[in-house]
Amino acid sequence: MIIRSEKPSDIETIAEVTKVAFEHHSFSHQTEHFIIRDLRDAVALTISLVAEVDGQVVGHIAFSPVMISDGTTNWYGLGPVSVLPDYQGCRIGTALVNRGLTLLNSMGSKGCALVGLPTYYYRFGFTHHPQLIHEGIPQEVFVAKSLVERVPSGTVEFHQAFKQLSIIEKDAITDVIIDYDIAGMSVDLANPAIESLIEKEILTKMPDGKFMMRPSALAEYDSYFGQVSQFRATEMSRVHKNPIMATIKS
Repeated sequence: MIIRSEKPSDIETIAEVTKVAFEHHSFSHQTEHFIIRDLRDAVALTISLVAEVDGQVVGHIAFSPVMISDGTTNWYGLGPVSVLPDYQGCRIGTALVNRGLTLLNSMGSKGCALVGLPTYYYRFGFTHHPQLIHEGIPQEVFVAKSLVERVPSGTVEFHQAFKQLSIIEKDAITDVIIDYDIAGMSVDLANPAIESLIEKEILTKMPDGKFMMRPSALAEYDSYFGQVSQFRATEMSRVHKNPIMATIKS
């Protein structure tokens, strides 16, 4: 097995390996390959390593900068990390994590954080630190490893690339954009995708029980959908203010 940095010729293979690795994970929104793509496009893919067996890329790991609210710098987020199903259990993931942490140390990094199974990452020195928080998830699955003596105290924010909408969320927001009404709309609260959009504050409840779409909040997760939803909201506002167009619409 060879662990090496990614090459331009690996990009499509990395995306495919990542998709296949996460395909049947119940906790996955199937957006991990998009995260890697967006990190790369933003020049925020600090470390990108592949595991190669007999000339085939079978695994990948990414590290990217994180922000901590207490002002601490030079910390990184680990993930996504993926290994093809046929090669899982062969310690390829272990090799990728160890090599990545070694590179972080050689760069003078101060620490690393991740969201994952603590029972797996304890072996690498990751642990839960109560003073270090990542909002929006159960804190028991958020662990960190300081590479210096001091552990920061604050909220950790991963790169914007980690804010991705799942496929079902994109389908739901498409319907919302199509059905959008300036006076608000009714939504199916039993739909898990709608529930998620409400939690992300993309949809907000009005006093009358209807919901409004927030293009600015949507843009934080998907710039294209944010632009489309803003255009739709602007158009509907224009129609609402024009009695002739409102009559045509009705």
